[in-house]
Amino acid sequence: MLARWILSLTCAAAFSGGFASIAPAAEFDEFIQPLLTAKCVKCHGTQEPEGDISFPTVDSAEKLLAQPELIQRVIEVIDANDMPPEGEPQLKPEERTRLLASLKTLLRQATAGAERRGNSIFRLNRFQYNNAVKDLFQLNRNVFELPEKLLTRQDRYLPSTTGTMPDVVNVASHSLAPQPGLAGVQAFPKDLRAEHGFDNQADKLTLSPLLLDAFLRLSVSIVESPDFNPQTVGIWQDFFQPPADGTDLSVEIERRLKKFLRLAFRGPVDEATLRRYATYATDKLQQGLSFTESMKKVASAALCSPMFLYQSPRDDGASGQFELASRLSFFLWAGIPDEQLLDLAEQGELAKPDVLRKQLDRMLADGKIERFLDVFPSQWMQLENALAVTPDPQKSRYFSLDENYPAGLQMLIEPLLLFDAVFIENRPLVELIAPQFSYRSEFLRDWYESDFRPPQVDADQVLAKNQELDSRRKHLATQIATMQAEIDAVLNPVREKLLAERNKKFAGRPVVDLRPLAAWEFNGDLTDSLHKLDLQAHGEIKFQDGMAVLKDAYLQSRPLPIDLQAKTLEVWFQLANVKQRGGGAMSIQGPGPLFDSIVLGERQPQHWISGSNSFIRTEDFPESTAETSVGETLHLAMVYAADGTTTLYRNGVPYGKPFRKGSVVFPKDKSSVLFGLRHLPKGGNKFLTISVDKAILYDRALTAEEVAASARNANVAISEQDLLSELPEQQQVQVQASLKSLAQAKSDLVNVPPPQNLKQLQEEVQGRFDDQVRAKLRSTVFRRVAAQDPRYGGVITNAAVLCMTSGPLRTQPIARGAWVIEVIFNDPPPPPPNDVPPLKEEDLAHLTIREQFAAHRENA
Repeated sequence: MLARWILSLTCAAAFSGGFASIAPAAEFDEFIQPLLTAKCVKCHGTQEPEGDISFPTVDSAEKLLAQPELIQRVIEVIDANDMPPEGEPQLKPEERTRLLASLKTLLRQATAGAERRGNSIFRLNRFQYNNAVKDLFQLNRNVFELPEKLLTRQDRYLPSTTGTMPDVVNVASHSLAPQPGLAGVQAFPKDLRAEHGFDNQADKLTLSPLLLDAFLRLSVSIVESPDFNPQTVGIWQDFFQPPADGTDLSVEIERRLKKFLRLAFRGPVDEATLRRYATYATDKLQQGLSFTESMKKVASAALCSPMFLYQSPRDDGASGQFELASRLSFFLWAGIPDEQLLDLAEQGELAKPDVLRKQLDRMLADGKIERFLDVFPSQWMQLENALAVTPDPQKSRYFSLDENYPAGLQMLIEPLLLFDAVFIENRPLVELIAPQFSYRSEFLRDWYESDFRPPQVDADQVLAKNQELDSRRKHLATQIATMQAEIDAVLNPVREKLLAERNKKFAGRPVVDLRPLAAWEFNGDLTDSLHKLDLQAHGEIKFQDGMAVLKDAYLQSRPLPIDLQAKTLEVWFQLANVKQRGGGAMSIQGPGPLFDSIVLGERQPQHWISGSNSFIRTEDFPESTAETSVGETLHLAMVYAADGTTTLYRNGVPYGKPFRKGSVVFPKDKSSVLFGLRHLPKGGNKFLTISVDKAILYDRALTAEEVAASARNANVAISEQDLLSELPEQQQVQVQASLKSLAQAKSDLVNVPPPQNLKQLQEEVQGRFDDQVRAKLRSTVFRRVAAQDPRYGGVITNAAVLCMTSGPLRTQPIARGAWVIEVIFNDPPPPPPNDVPPLKEEDLAHLTIREQFAAHRENA
């Protein structure tokens, strides 16, 4: 279809009825004048004729030939079916065909002696320049970024070998983030568009001094790019690679340049031009440049030549063969003609209808036809305007949910894929308007067919579930309290008895029963200790010089069965021999920011506590310098009080004043940590070596007496096994069963889910829905779907065109109508009068769009 159209534009068509052989006077007398008298004189008579056209005054072929402008006007109105007007007898199809052919023949004869206007010359636009350079050097990538390329086909379905388009294609629009070209190469600015959206208008493609300078710099940057090398340049071996030793370089340079310049300048190069470029390359060689660099210089010179930059008619005689080759190539391939086109032009064969048809078929079947599909449909439909669409986010929140991939990128792909399919499958042109199918992504399917809202959380169901969980929680809490009271009634007397007995061992000094939540130590085999404590090690852990060395490591305990903010405690040990600071460190870290650290140093004999990245306390502990006795243990404790303060104890005695931390990860009313820091032998190492002897976590704030007792080893931990051993065997079995039931009840209570927050649940649903939409906005998969609704899918009613002909707040029927008659019917409306005020939308907000325009029309 496209081939036939191009051929008709290229070759003059003769009227099939053989009018070319009939004399103008005879055709006028026999056919034209009788037809005009019967169909046109009623309106275009001698008295006040319509449009100032009076046919009775044109009563001979000579008078009509003297008015070529009149002939042109008549051709236009008849060709557009504007005449005869509605309500008047119409022309039969065969009459219209013959009349147009006759009038066009008369118009050619009327203008045969007139001075012919020369064709406008215009430079290559950005897309053509990029492809011309690619074709010339056989580059495997673009020269620079091309944001005007709206569609990138990731599946290579062009050219089609089957005449069908795949049902599923992977495509994307990178127009907002175009793919890079050669490194270090920057394109000249985007070309101005004509009113109809195309960028090949001659009067827009001028060459200012600034732009000429940009072309000079561009031509140099291309050949100097690090990406311009044998791996990317297809002609490297034949053009830039140095010839074999002993080759006559002057002759070789001319041979290579003759072929290169013929392609670059789209036709034969005269001897003077060839010698000028060859001499330039030879001069560079004599100046000390390598052969490759010399050829790069001459190549960049060709790229900024007017013969490369301009699409200008060549002075090749009346036939215009090379001009035809160039126009065909830049129209269909947006690049330079290949050698086959140039050879046919040089032989004078290209304009012959049969040869031309074969070349058109070849060009349409070539992979470079993709460039035509890159340019023509997007500019014809003016789809770049879809990228500037900014609907009100309050009304269309999901349009710009992902600012890097707005909905407009998905939308403009749909009409471009439809054009691809109509082209590849040679389908009727009417399917651009009313197609039987369309290509849509998952996002577009939802955009057309859904209300684009996340699912709503069932409030009644959430309330019922919360009531059920609350009832379960209360039941378990009552059950636990009852079982704990029964167990305490049996075990507390035994505990008091054992405490009294053990108190005697400390000669009357008070002892305390401190049952830790978690404890660990490094005074034996590390692996065995980790196994016993059910702790999981992370990072690199090893023994070195008598100490545990942990590099980027921490220990993670099992989930703690208490109501802590941190469901899992992370303890980070750094017991390495740090040469910048000496010593090592131990840190406790929750799921949030750094909680507490103890850092041990030798070069500056100081220890300091740091907490939450907002508090630093530096104090001197001379006991922990290198002179400290081997094996001496320093006991440190951090107690977190109910008022949010932290107290540091050293060897059971408060050290300094309580301080307030910036933030606390654990509940402020029940946390304490005790450390035992032991000095190990140096083992030949001049730095102080410190080991964690023992670390214990408690789930409550210890008293000063309890800390002091712990420091002097006056704390006792009476285990359940100690208590059970004091009971009779039958009672032991009963209490053990009760303890097991209590543990199970506590575990069940911990595992009861917290109450569900309706607002939070809806926010989570909204977040998941937003993530799904973002993923769809980034999808590259488009599927062929049958047309279910005639309102959607064609180039007029697809989402891209509807969006770009709307305003941020509402649709704009006038803008949409103007687009339709301009783009589809090629009959742009005149500009609106200057004195027509805009709609007062605030006064008409309660009306529909149709009602608003009806009110507007009441004011003539």
